[in-house]
Amino acid sequence: MKKVSITLIAILFAVGIVSCNGSDSDWEQEKQELTAKFDEAINDIDDAIAEVNNDISDASEDVAESLKETKEDLLNQKSALEEARDDVANATEEAWEDTKDWAEKAYNDVEDFLNGRSK
Repeated sequence: MKKVSITLIAILFAVGIVSCNGSDSDWEQEKQELTAKFDEAINDIDDAIAEVNNDISDASEDVAESLKETKEDLLNQKSALEEARDDVANATEEAWEDTKDWAEKAYNDVEDFLNGRSK
């Protein structure tokens, strides 16, 4: 009976460890997905910056000035995304929910900016 109890305790302990590790993978999975989302948005901004650079070379002086301001705005948005991505990459499990909420807000702000720019 003592051997069965020890075995049962060992099994419950192993199941508990697996359960805890399962929740680790959930937050880590979210972390990876959010990081990938940031990388994609950063690439989109890089593409938009390249378009602006191409347009600047063919633009009149007034239009070129406006495009330079747009480029500066895009660079600021890119910096915000890079900062958020780094925070996500460095987040601990304990700070994950707060970091995720802040990072998703930063992402949404940039998306709103880009959507407003394309209208």
